[in-house]
Amino acid sequence: MSGFEFRETMAGSYHRVDEPHVERPLSFTIRARSAPLLRFLRRPEVEIEGAIDAPGLADHRYLRGTLGMDLLRTGTLPYAFHFQGDDDKPYVFEGQKDVSVKELLESMTVLPGAIKTEEGALIARALLRFDARSDLVKFLRSFRLSR
Repeated sequence: MSGFEFRETMAGSYHRVDEPHVERPLSFTIRARSAPLLRFLRRPEVEIEGAIDAPGLADHRYLRGTLGMDLLRTGTLPYAFHFQGDDDKPYVFEGQKDVSVKELLESMTVLPGAIKTEEGALIARALLRFDARSDLVKFLRSFRLSR
């Protein structure tokens, strides 16, 4: 049985902890792919890969990680991915959408996150958004069955 795939773009800004008043743009575009459907239903998580753009940290750098999709049980959509910065050091992005039925649109489109070193030291805080007005149709059209 096939799995599924989709594409998503999130954009916003980040603030380095050593420069908290300097706002910098941040965006990432991912392609998410699930395991075959029965395996996905047992472990609702998809693999993601794509690119991150964070001027001053990572200029169009490859990313790879996971997106948790156990929304009904946990009420969350956790994102976790690794990338190499422009300084050739490894970094980790961790973020989570906390989905609320009362504020469904807002909670499904806002992603607070953190950028850390591979060892876990906080480098920056980020706030990203999915632009539902301009990207929703493209997002929905990107859903496909995959092998």
